[in-house]
Amino acid sequence: MLRITADATRVEKEFGLDARKSLLFSAIRLDSHPFVAPLIAETGAEHLLLVRQQEQGNALSAGVPKDRMRFYAPWVTIDPRIVADTPAAESLADLVRELADGGPVALAADVVHAHQLALSGSVELVFADQDPTPVAAYEIHPAEVLATFARWRETGVRTARRLIADVPHLSGLAEEFTSGEDSRFSALKELAADRSLDSVLLAATPNFTEATGRPQPDGAVALWLDGPERLLVLLPEGADGLPGAPVGRYPSVGAAVRELASGTRTGVEEEWISVGLARELTREGAELVPVSAALGHWRDVRDHEDLAFQVVAARASVFAIEEALAWAEQGLDAGRSFSELDIDAVYLDKIAEFRTAHEIPFGIEPYFTNLHSSNRMLFPGPPVDHPVDEETTCVQLDAGVRVVFDGVNVATSDMARSLPRTEAAKEAYRFFFDVVREGIIGQLRPGAVCEDVHEGTLRYLAPHLERMVAIGMLGTDVDFNTEYRKRNVGHLMGKQESFANELRPGYKHVLQVGSYGAAEIPWRYGNAAIGTEDLWYIGRDRTYVLSKR
Repeated sequence: MLRITADATRVEKEFGLDARKSLLFSAIRLDSHPFVAPLIAETGAEHLLLVRQQEQGNALSAGVPKDRMRFYAPWVTIDPRIVADTPAAESLADLVRELADGGPVALAADVVHAHQLALSGSVELVFADQDPTPVAAYEIHPAEVLATFARWRETGVRTARRLIADVPHLSGLAEEFTSGEDSRFSALKELAADRSLDSVLLAATPNFTEATGRPQPDGAVALWLDGPERLLVLLPEGADGLPGAPVGRYPSVGAAVRELASGTRTGVEEEWISVGLARELTREGAELVPVSAALGHWRDVRDHEDLAFQVVAARASVFAIEEALAWAEQGLDAGRSFSELDIDAVYLDKIAEFRTAHEIPFGIEPYFTNLHSSNRMLFPGPPVDHPVDEETTCVQLDAGVRVVFDGVNVATSDMARSLPRTEAAKEAYRFFFDVVREGIIGQLRPGAVCEDVHEGTLRYLAPHLERMVAIGMLGTDVDFNTEYRKRNVGHLMGKQESFANELRPGYKHVLQVGSYGAAEIPWRYGNAAIGTEDLWYIGRDRTYVLSKR
């Protein structure tokens, strides 16, 4: 029988891979990192690591032998040579079905519920249950949460106004800052009503903190009860930092939901909760309704309410990223060599320098970092101890910061710059700034539809593809439009990179005044991995590029 587990301790022990440290998308997806985490598949005596192909370069760089991995979810690339020797199944379900070879599949209790849903019906599943953990329920009044965020936002507004006072291209933006507007609970109520939910279980950290205004203790989940509009925290008994007024004690999370909710329809984050918790809830009578994407949208569309914090994040990012790459360029021009980790150290120092120089009264921390030299790999990935020297053809630094207030994430950024070292890469990089700022952001106005922006970007690129071929930055062996329609050219944010609302085919969200996100052109071809990405905000009178110096 094929057995599958997501045990991160086993992954590190058996394969030497710390997924949260070494894999890029495990760091980016704050609300769904269990969904993109590697899995161990036990086929008799053989143990294989199942990895999304976008993490192929990272897993190999971390020292995992290629013959001990199987890949799924093919990585989108305009250079087919990158993945030519590495097959990847179309989906995890396809890969598991192949490995099972007609037999049953045992899922450990720690596997994310989304995988259970994807595999159901395609293979025979055998489940393991988790041991129940007694919990204590505490009630938090929504008005307290609103007051907490309003207080934080007052500080954010003062700080952001001071920060951009002398930035001409952001003139007028400060008039859109707000500290009193807050639709988190009315929007959550609407989400529940749209899906006829009696309760929503909030276990993923960005959703927990958005609902409670508090850092998430280990093992804690929030429970929104729609009928009485109550907000509860379920905390493992014996844990420190008990919030709110005590409500009761229950033998498990599932039992608490059963006793506290007025009905059975329970919204759950299928990309976060485990098979074990899902089965516990079901045994207690809950009817589970997946809402991971819906909660991502819930965060996305309220971004303007935290605009001041997002401006701080964007300005910190553009300073730290551009200063780090300027340091690297000066070093290379002077004939010095260093490593990717050295550039990363400068980047981190610059974040701290920005906060100190501008007297930012709250935290600015790294969110994710994609920093790699093209002669190491074209796959995206965190920095490693690889030399950057005269042989380096390009360095990409695509990164984001988190703005943190009292332990709660209130904004994130995501932007990219590159250091091209060949003439072809330099020409392409200059052009990609036009694509991002004119071809993509130039389309962003109230009423624009996400998928239409992607199509407009392809039209903008079309007359220039022949030049990219001529300078060796694109081949003729791939249908560019077909491949690029498989990926986005940007996304909203919502306290992290959004996977609910992207600028890509099939995404029909309509942008409005207050929409905030990133526009990007990643271009990995030949000997250059180029990233060009800017943060934008649709204001009442115009669209701003927040990450422009």
